[in-house]
Amino acid sequence: MSETDLIEAPLRQRRPGGRTADVTRRINQAVLELLAEGGLDACTFQNIAARAGIERSTLYRRNPDRWPTIIDAIIDFAERETAPHDTGSFRGDLRATLLNLAKALNGPLGPALVSVAAALQGGAAPGEGERFWKSRMKRLDPMFDKAIDRGELRFDIDREELFSMAAGPIYFRRFIASRLVDDQWVEKIVDDICRRYVLGS
Repeated sequence: MSETDLIEAPLRQRRPGGRTADVTRRINQAVLELLAEGGLDACTFQNIAARAGIERSTLYRRNPDRWPTIIDAIIDFAERETAPHDTGSFRGDLRATLLNLAKALNGPLGPALVSVAAALQGGAAPGEGERFWKSRMKRLDPMFDKAIDRGELRFDIDREELFSMAAGPIYFRRFIASRLVDDQWVEKIVDDICRRYVLGS
């Protein structure tokens, strides 16, 4: 299966929702394909428009430059890849979430996503990194809310701290140690996080 097929597959499963939604899907898909194929340098408005089969003016009407368009596509990708889980336990939900994260980082988009994060840290697009992170944490709220309701986590748990402690080792192993993240690695992280944070563990 090609890199394009890996990215297109989830998109093909989504139900179309009118012309605006269709254009948005095509733009997001174009951004993800270009990131996987050529990194940030490939993600110009000219290339995005050509790949999506639209006019550049359509992109400029939506955003003043490429960065909001890139982050919109990554947020959409992250939301599809980290759909809320309800396994009945925080351990199960966290495990499913981290396995999806590992799958995304192991895939063709992984290095490109890290290069985007590095550029944002370098000040390429002020506010866009924070927008992505807020979207990411909001997507995880159901996992935390249900765990609190079940009495597994304290009501005042620092959600950002917990998720950073869980996701950090995955990024380190993949991009600092340059090794793929396997299920066994994820299980070790889940065990550690549950010992630290889950009540009664």
